[in-house]
This record gives sequence, C-alpha cells and structure tokens, in this order.
Amino acid sequence: MPTLYDTFLVQEPLRQDPFAVTHNPSDTSTLIDVYKKSSNYFGERDQRRAVERLQYELGKLYMQKGEWVKGLKVLEPLWRASSWRRQGWWELLLLLVEAVRECAQRLGNKEVLLETEWELMSSSFTSTSLGPDYDFSRCLEGMHVLEEPMIIRREDQFPSPLSTTCAFGAMQGNVGEVLPVQIVITSNARESAGPLTVSQILISFDGGLKDVCIAHKPGSEPQLSQDDMQVYEIALGTADRLTDSSLSLSSNSSNGTRGVCDLTFHPGKRKVISFQMIPRGSGIVRVTSITSKVQTKTWNFDFTVSKADFLRQDDFLVRSGEGIHRKPAGSNGSNETRIHPKPPKLRIRLPALRKEYLTDETATLDIEIVNEEDGEAEVLLEARFLGQAEAVPIWSWNTEDSPSPSSEDSVTDVKKPTSEIRLGQVERARSRKVRGTFTARSLPAEAVLEIKALYHLLSEPDTPLSKVSIHDIIFDRPFEANYDFQPRVDPEPWPSYFSVNDEEEHSEENPLPLGLRQLWCCTARLASFATEPLLVEHVDLEAISIPDGANCSVSRHPIPQSLVVAPNSSQPLDFQITVQKLDLDDRRSTTITFHLRIRWRREQPDGAPSATTTVQCPNLTVPFGEPRVLASTAAPPTQKALPEALSTEPNDESNRMMPITYTIENPSTHVLNFAVSMDTSDDFAFSGPKTTSVTLVPMGRETVRYRILPMKRGAWITPGFRVLDTGFQQVLRVWGTEGMRSDKGGAAMWVDADE
Repeated sequence: MPTLYDTFLVQEPLRQDPFAVTHNPSDTSTLIDVYKKSSNYFGERDQRRAVERLQYELGKLYMQKGEWVKGLKVLEPLWRASSWRRQGWWELLLLLVEAVRECAQRLGNKEVLLETEWELMSSSFTSTSLGPDYDFSRCLEGMHVLEEPMIIRREDQFPSPLSTTCAFGAMQGNVGEVLPVQIVITSNARESAGPLTVSQILISFDGGLKDVCIAHKPGSEPQLSQDDMQVYEIALGTADRLTDSSLSLSSNSSNGTRGVCDLTFHPGKRKVISFQMIPRGSGIVRVTSITSKVQTKTWNFDFTVSKADFLRQDDFLVRSGEGIHRKPAGSNGSNETRIHPKPPKLRIRLPALRKEYLTDETATLDIEIVNEEDGEAEVLLEARFLGQAEAVPIWSWNTEDSPSPSSEDSVTDVKKPTSEIRLGQVERARSRKVRGTFTARSLPAEAVLEIKALYHLLSEPDTPLSKVSIHDIIFDRPFEANYDFQPRVDPEPWPSYFSVNDEEEHSEENPLPLGLRQLWCCTARLASFATEPLLVEHVDLEAISIPDGANCSVSRHPIPQSLVVAPNSSQPLDFQITVQKLDLDDRRSTTITFHLRIRWRREQPDGAPSATTTVQCPNLTVPFGEPRVLASTAAPPTQKALPEALSTEPNDESNRMMPITYTIENPSTHVLNFAVSMDTSDDFAFSGPKTTSVTLVPMGRETVRYRILPMKRGAWITPGFRVLDTGFQQVLRVWGTEGMRSDKGGAAMWVDADE
C-alpha cells in the first residue's frame, strides 16, 4: 500500500481523475461514495445541472458493475424529470434514454421498456439503437408477458412519435345544431422507423359533448390525398352500434360516440380526420385530452396529451374542391368554443290579438303553434298575465280533454282553469291551435301576456327547448260618462199642512212614505273611447246608498233595443229619480249615491259575450227644507196659477209666443213671502206680471206664467225672472227643468231658428 512519501509528488490515479472509471472494485465503491456526496452537496445549493450529471455518472457506474436494479433506480427518476428534455439537449438525453432502456431490457421491466422505445421513435433523436423499419408493436417479443394487458400511460411532457391536435370549426354554436370537429395526427417518427399503427384515438371533452373514440379500420380510403396529408371525413355513431369485435371500444369510452378510420401512420405523414357532433348542453366546450392507444393481445399502451398548448391547432383545415383551405382559428384557441342554448324554431302566433282590451269583458284568444323544427315536437304550453295582482286577469284554457295529435287546427270549448296545457305531439311543418279565455278586471291597467312553449323533439328527448312570446296589453275603460242633475216639477199635489188623513195608517214593519216628494232627472252622456263601436244592450242607474227615512226609485227613459256607441262619440241617456221622505215632518237634506250599470258587447259577426261595466256617478243632494223655484216651458196641469195678463186679439206675432211657467215651492213649516219680478231685455218681450208678490203657506206651491216673444232666433235666451224671499232677504235660484238649462242668470230656454 502506498505511503505518504510514495504519493507526495505523484498522486494515486483515482485522486488525479476521480471520474475515471476503472474495473477495480475498491475504486468503484469509492467513486460511488464520491458521486453520492457530491450530488447531495450540489443539491443543497440547488445546482440542478451538476446533480443531473452526477446522477447519470452514478447510474452508469452501477451498470458497469452489473448492478442493473440500482442503476435503473437512479436513472429512471432522472429520465422522467430531466431538464435536458425541456432545454432540448437531445444528445445528452439520448444517452440517458438508451441507458434506461438497457436497464429495463436486462431486468425485464416491460413498462419502462415500452416507454423508452416510444420516446426513441421520436424524430428528436437523430440516431438510436433501434434498427431500421422498427415495429413498436413487436418491442416485447421474446419477453415473458402477463396474460392480462398492462395499462401504461405517458403524459405530454415526453417526446412522442405522434402529435395530436384538435380544432372546432366554429367559435360558437347552438345546442342541437351540427358542430364541425377536426383532429390532426402527425407522425414525428424517425425516417428509418417503420409504420406505427394506433388501435384507437380517444378524444375527451369538457362541456356538452360526449367523448369520441376513433377505431382503426385497415383499408379506409381518404376523401383527399395531397402531398404528405390525407383527409378523412368520418361519420360518428353510438357505441352500442359497434358490431365488429376487432374494433371494440375501451371501457371509458363506452358511453360516447365512435367512428372508424385507417390509423396507420408512416414517418413524416399527417392525417386530418373531420367529423360532426351535436352539442347537448350550453356553455364553454373544450378539448381536455387526446389519448392514442396502441393495443396488442398482451399489452396496451396509452399516450395522453392534455395540455392546451399541445392540443391547440392554429388552423381548421377545410376540403375545398381538390385542395385544402385553411380557416384561421379564433382568439380563444381552436380547441375551445362557446355553445349557446338552441334557438327555438317553434313559432307562437296570435292572429287575433288586439292592441287594447276593455275592462270587465270576457275575451277569447286563439294561439297557434307552428312547428318549424326538423322533427316532431312534444309541446307543453303555458300562459299567464304579469302585472299588479289586483289588476291583471286570470287565464284559463278552452280545450278538449283528449286532443287529437293528428289534428292540425283544433279548437274546443271545454274550460280548464289552469295556466298550462299539454298539446301533445306537433308534426314537422304543421300547426296546432288552442283557445284561451280571460276576463278583464274592473280597473284600467297595463299587463304583459307571457306565452311560453316548453318542448322537446322526439328525436332528442334529453334536450329541453323553450320559446317565449311577450305581448304588452292595455286594459282601458269602455265608457266614461258626464252627469247633469236637474229638478223636475212634481205633477202630483203635495199633502195639505192643515188636514190630517186618518185613513193613511201604516204599520211600523212596512211603512208607507207620507213625506214630501221631489222629482229629479239625471242625464248621463255616455262616451266611448274604444277603437270600435260598442253595442249597449241595457243601462241602469242604481241607487247604492240611500239614507234612512227616505225612499228612492229610478225609472229609465226608453232607449233603442240595440244602442250602438261609436268611438269618440257620446250618447245622452235620461233617468227619472223620485225621492220621498217617509215622515212628513222630516225636512233634512238627503244625499244619495248612484252608479251606472251598463251591459254591452262588441259588434262581432260570431257574437261576442256580453260584459257588465259599472261607472261611478256623483252624489245627489236633495234639499227638503228650503224653498226653490222651478222653470218649465209647460204649465203643470194640476197647479193653480196666478191670473195671467189679459190676452189681446191674435195677430201675426202670436204664433211666435213661447209659454214659460215658474213654480215656487215652500217645503218649510213657515209662511214665506216672496217678491216676484220680471226684468225687461232686448232679447225678448213678455206678457205677464212685471212685479207681484206671492205668499206661500207651509208645504204650499204657486205658479207664475208668462209668454215670451223672442227677438232673436237660434239662440239661448234667459228671462230675468227674480224671486226674493222678503223675510230672509235672499234671492232664490231659478232651476231649469226639461228642455232648459241653468246658468248664472237663471233658467235659459232655446229658441229655434226660422225655417
């Protein structure tokens, strides 16, 4: 053994070159220790490249010693995570892969052997130990293989003899519509390698697309061959239709769709496989992975590409005539697309929809469903009004209990108070009608009619579709009315204040009215703001609030049996109101509330249903304790009149004289004195007392008559009749009755124009 003096000037060979490999066992053991310590030392300082070099030398040292297990244990982790691959140091990586392959062959490690030979087939390596016309499917010949296939998967960080990309033909699509999909498989194998046959290519999607499995079928002819490219356009089918046992699908693709194609790849060649898919859900659809499967009777090899950068395809290749047209991919990448909900092709038509409906009317509306889809549809129809709950009407359907699916236009009248109805099956390019009914509320309002069709095609029962039709509807009042209350002269005599009729006894349970009575006329001018004429069938003025101690009755003047009120026009209607006190001593004023009840309908050939509308009226206050003056153009037949001025002989002007009578009433319990006068005017001349006085006992009435000679025609004239209550020094208002009007000057009368 050398001593210190022997090695002072010349060191031992091992210390002069520590990396020199010798066959001396003691030297090899020393090197192994040095490599391990050095590797740990550089690893603590994160010097990755130095660590990888030392690990490689350590593995090679184990291989020289014949310790293949230790060599593979060191080299395999280095091979899987080596930075030489990421940085493109292919010459160094080739030495490492060859070393790992040799260890796997020595040990019979079939998994590592398959993976290394798959990588050595890549054109990234200029020369390898693989011979010419290398066949990957025969790499395990001569080795003992288990009966069950081995599942081996490689990720996309390793070089591969195949590169696979995927692209969608459109940046966006719709549910249920055809979406073009394309994959491009390029052989990156070395030129000296033989053809590589892939058993299956599995494409996985994230979104509304099923997985696709393309199986190898020898002899499939491409649709186009150009230089080093072959273009295939294949049709996909469901997995359960696969009958060829040689093309059986893998377990994880049995729920998808499949197609067949020739999947034999020669070095440097490329195959473009295009197919069409139908999305079943909306949202973002992207390609998640593409797996190439090489299957034999004894083993399976899967190579999966899952990174988006590797899957991205810059162009979508389109066959155009005898050439290839490149369609640029979208900015989000060709392997991603957005799927929108399927646009419904079912049409909802409302041929008889009005722009305006009237309150209180019951209307029917026909809804027509037109199927413009590509197949037969199963349809459920919903309808409802949206708006304020107290103002919107309630929808109900009129339909048969069992509608006939083959009927094109079926409308029936059995009412179903529900918001939805099942129409059943509607054939392609056919229509179905259904009728709905609604009754408008009494308040004017604006509402939205929403009609929704929920359906699915019989060929696609798992794809729900919907079509919504929105319509704004205005509910307006059919009528408005203006009211004018005028008193009338009661033709019946009033009861005498100085006599008592003992025979007019009545029971307390059913009392007879014995008090004063007044007659009033309510003139309602009925106006229609509808867009079409309305037919008025009946009109009533109803007293809805009568105070205790009074009776009220209303009689309507005769109107035509069918009164038509045109748009933007008015129709006057007169109602006679009789108000009488039950007790003769009751002099309190009485306020009565009325409303107008109108039964009407639209003028339609098929006969529209009648509707009843209520219009509020102003209150009528009847004063029973105050005197009043009523003017009329005809003298009451039962009244006692004051002496009229002596008439002269008839002359030419007598035919132009107009009689007018003033009735003064005293309903109070006091004797009242009145000073009566008639003012002169340039508009007329009169015959009658110029001034006079009238004394009325309690519950007494008197009339004063005049004859008026008008000085102008075709105009209103107002006689200046004046009544002064001398006791209270109050001028009484003169009320005009039938055919007259009341204004500030008194009661005016109309003078017809000369013919």
